[in-house]
Amino acid sequence: MLQPRKWFLPISLGLFALCAVFGARLRAQDAQPSTGHGKALLPSASRVVFGQTVGPSTAMPHWENGYLISRDVETFQAGTPNVRLYDGSGNQAVAASIWFPDAVRVLIYSATATSDGRIIAGASAEKLDGTGVSFIAMTDPVGKVTNVMQTVGFGPLNICLARDGTVWSFGGTGFDEHSHLPKPGNTLRHFDFQKGEVASYLARSLFPNYPRPETTAGIRCSADEVVAYSPNAHVYIQMKYAGAAPEVYHTEEPVGLRFVGFASTGSKQIYGHFSKLGKGGLYYLAFDETSKTAQWLPVTGAAGDLNTPGVITVLWGDDGDKLVVSRAEDPVGASALHWVPVVDR
Repeated sequence: MLQPRKWFLPISLGLFALCAVFGARLRAQDAQPSTGHGKALLPSASRVVFGQTVGPSTAMPHWENGYLISRDVETFQAGTPNVRLYDGSGNQAVAASIWFPDAVRVLIYSATATSDGRIIAGASAEKLDGTGVSFIAMTDPVGKVTNVMQTVGFGPLNICLARDGTVWSFGGTGFDEHSHLPKPGNTLRHFDFQKGEVASYLARSLFPNYPRPETTAGIRCSADEVVAYSPNAHVYIQMKYAGAAPEVYHTEEPVGLRFVGFASTGSKQIYGHFSKLGKGGLYYLAFDETSKTAQWLPVTGAAGDLNTPGVITVLWGDDGDKLVVSRAEDPVGASALHWVPVVDR
């Protein structure tokens, strides 16, 4: 049973990404990756045209675990679908209403999917008296909520699903209502629907000078690790499931650009999409293990003017060893999703 508590609820998280897809100033990066080579894209392995997946309150959809996942950030009425899954044919496969009795507003912070079409969402519910609860919910394959776990003192703003069925989240601890300072607590947490929270890492105090490091961030779970990127805190985080603690790399955004999309095709195979004011594109992380830093470098031919053929206009996510993207040269624009291999050069 969810119990009410005070929680500061940020409004319309992720909405800026819908606008950021269409812009960025690009400045070339002079430094070379520590590996001595760069990245390039191969021709699209497949292409699917999707229908309408966004609305006035819809965050940027992303591809994960075989589905394009679309979520409405704010919902004000019970029974209103606020998370939808679209399958590889471009058709809607599942729609769910994440809602609870006595709520006047539900915020869906983040959502992912299982391979069999169940939805997992990190969210919060606000009541008429101003109290609220944050939680992670799971549905069955037809969209009915079947499991809920409360995340006391923690907002699950970014979630991903590990292969063992557990959930990882890079999130926020809230703010003290008197001092307006961040509350103490860890920002990377591990949850199990049967056991609740099972582990946590990375104290909020490690990011003392950064407002809301958990917002506009990206997270991915792979076979053996969870990775996250926070442009606000300027860090890339890598946590092996069998490890004792995360590795943290200092990471700056490409100059003049804003973070939009995030993907991982394997260990240290990390990609981001950055854009602003009509320019931007696809970047990858180059790591320096000595200094524990990582730098975003442009994928060859995939960054520049967003109208230039070859430039990636949207990074939707990853699917095995391929990135799921939209390409500037496609005549139907961002509605066409391409599955594209990446190679070293």
